[in-house]
Amino acid sequence: MTKTNKTMLLIVLMIGLAAGVYWLEQPAPAPLAPVGAAHAPDLNRLAEQAVAVYRSNQGMQAGPKPGQWKLQAQASNSPGPFVGVFGPLQLARDGQGRQLLLTTFVADTADSAGEGMDSFAASGISRLLCFVLQDGQFVLQTEKQLEMGSNGMAAAARVVQLGPQEWGWVMQSAYIQQGYSASSVEFFHAVASDIRSMGRLTEQADNKGVCGDAGGDGCPALTDLQVHWQWLQQAGQPVGRFYPLDIRWQGHVDGKPVRGQRQLLPDANSGNYPFPPGLNVQF
Repeated sequence: MTKTNKTMLLIVLMIGLAAGVYWLEQPAPAPLAPVGAAHAPDLNRLAEQAVAVYRSNQGMQAGPKPGQWKLQAQASNSPGPFVGVFGPLQLARDGQGRQLLLTTFVADTADSAGEGMDSFAASGISRLLCFVLQDGQFVLQTEKQLEMGSNGMAAAARVVQLGPQEWGWVMQSAYIQQGYSASSVEFFHAVASDIRSMGRLTEQADNKGVCGDAGGDGCPALTDLQVHWQWLQQAGQPVGRFYPLDIRWQGHVDGKPVRGQRQLLPDANSGNYPFPPGLNVQF
């Protein structure tokens, strides 16, 4: 083999080696996306858009603090305006397979300044909002406005899971007036195109401040009641449509000692929790 041929063969070998190295160093092609994955909706983005549309339709304006919104509305015991915030946006599927968006809007009267500075009779407003995904966007299906609270303050509200595929809200309010104090919770259920109350439960009630330590013939019988509640979600246990609601109570009602515990499910006909009547303390 001549010198020229040897040189040509060496060049060919070097080119082949370089091509092999280049081929080995090429990144693997990206895996193909599953069919339809590219078209899956961004539910979080759609949820934010739905709330923005709701704010616009309600004529809300930015409030005095970040995240607050001012609403020109009228309640039965307050002319407004109200200043409030939206609660967390909860995405969920119901028993019908619908994609839901649930949230709240809780607003105090502007005069309360967020510190209960309005009159005792004035209450804030709490709205329970339920959207349903339709044609690629969340559409407001139903809402419920409630007027609870005092001194211009609204009742607290939050979304809760009532069962594996059942959703709703709880609203909690409290007041102190002339030696009486009480707090209560009301349960709500998102049902088809409606929001239904499942009943109200006293959480705390006492009249110890009416007469203080002085006592006397004109003082009311002692009421000092404490009620605790929670849903039971025990791993490995069979679960029906709703989680059992465990309630425990103790204290005094009208001077009589009380204590008890029950696990409750909503009534099949009314949808209400069968709370013991003796716990419905009102002053």
